[in-house]
Parts: sequence; C-alpha cells; structure tokens
Amino acid sequence: MVPRPVNTSSSWPKIEFSLFLIGEILSIPCYVFLIFHILINKRSRQSLHNHVTLILLFYNFLQLILDLPMTMGYSRLGFVSPFSHSLCLLWQFINFVIWYGGIFLMFWTSIERHILIFHSNFVRTTQKRLLFHYIPLLFFSLYTPILSFYLIFLYPCNHVFIDTGVRCGAMSYANSLASWFDIYDSIVNYIAPLLLIAVFSMALIVRFVKQRRRLQQATTWRQCRNNRFISTLISKREIMLMCHFKVHFSLIQYFMCNI
Repeated sequence: MVPRPVNTSSSWPKIEFSLFLIGEILSIPCYVFLIFHILINKRSRQSLHNHVTLILLFYNFLQLILDLPMTMGYSRLGFVSPFSHSLCLLWQFINFVIWYGGIFLMFWTSIERHILIFHSNFVRTTQKRLLFHYIPLLFFSLYTPILSFYLIFLYPCNHVFIDTGVRCGAMSYANSLASWFDIYDSIVNYIAPLLLIAVFSMALIVRFVKQRRRLQQATTWRQCRNNRFISTLISKREIMLMCHFKVHFSLIQYFMCNI
C-alpha cells in the first residue's frame, strides 16, 4: 500500500471525529432504550403506528453502529481501513438499505397515517389489519433490502473497490446496468417517494384542520391522539425532506436538462 501524506496543518478532522464519536456514544443507549421500550411495553408494541417507527429505529441503529463508524474512520484517515472486498460490499449494502429503506418506510408512514386517523375501520379486524397494515409494511420493509442484496451481492459485474473513496467508491453495478434502470432508480426509488411524502403529509394536515372545523366540538382524547400522530409525522417528514432536498433538487435539474 502506497504511504499517504498526513495533513498536520489542520486539527479539524480530529475535532470532527471526536464530536461524532461523542454523539455516537450518547446515541446508542437512547436507541436501545426506545427500541426496548416499544418491544417490552405491551400497549406500545401493539400500537400499529409504532410498528414502522420500530423498523426505522432499527435501520438508524444499524447506521449508527455500522455505517457511521466506517464513515468516521474514513473521514479521519482519508482512506478506508481496514480495507477488504467483503467490508466494502457490507458497507455499500448497509448504506443502500438505510438510505432507500428509510425513504420507502416514510412514504408508507405518510399513507398509513390517513388510514389510522380517518379510516380506522380499515384496520378494525384481523383480516383488514393484515391487508392494510402488515402486508404493505412487509413490502416496504423488504423491497429495498432484497433489491440492494441482489444488485450488490448477486448481480454479475466486475467489482472494483478503491480505498481512497468513501464506501470504497461507486457501486460496482452502476456502470453495467441498463440506462432505463438509472431512470427507474432515480424516479421510483427516490424522487417520487419524496414528493409523495410531502403531498400526503400536507394532505393529512389539511384534512385534519377541515375535520376539526366541521365538527366544531371540544378536543377529545381521540383528537389528542391525532394531534400526536400529525406532530410525529411532520417532524419526521421535515427532517427527511431537509436532508434529501439538495440531492433531490439536483436529480430533478439533471432530468430537466436532459429532456
């Protein structure tokens, strides 16, 4: 391995690494507490709106203990260490699953809130809960892991990894897939879900406000629960949209320029 020059002119990488490390150490017990609270508490475990939250917590916990340490190490050293093909494949797989899996789960969350708040009769029986809750949740939870597992581990392509690139460089399958898949990946797996998250979330707020005005009655326990649903959804949606807006806008601009 060729020796790499060490940049001693700035101490910012070490400071950045220390800040991330402190945040990671403090975050781990918080994630563990939240996950176990939902799993151990019977009422929380049986609440349908907590199921997708639990999966999102699990995704983010994987990012915290697997993806983030490798990214921090790369940021501090300037290269991937330890460097191996197996580690590179695992790093790319975890990043792919968390990135796109979180988008699809938030997309389903923005739809499911309409069902739980305004159409609760859809999940009143076991059969309806299976049809309108468990099956969609299973699909949106497994779609990204299955797709990424095939593309990263099974798709026949020449794997090329570099130790000077974050996540060992670009995905190996990217240059060998058909051009239509790039369009499918950008629109179906990214642009469309983000746009629909915003649309369904805003529609939820509008429907709730209209319903309150139409009923014109004192706040009940159910309305308090609905307020809690909407507040949770808004916070998740705003954080996600802010994090993805820059890339989202760049992709839209790219397709507009190539039409």
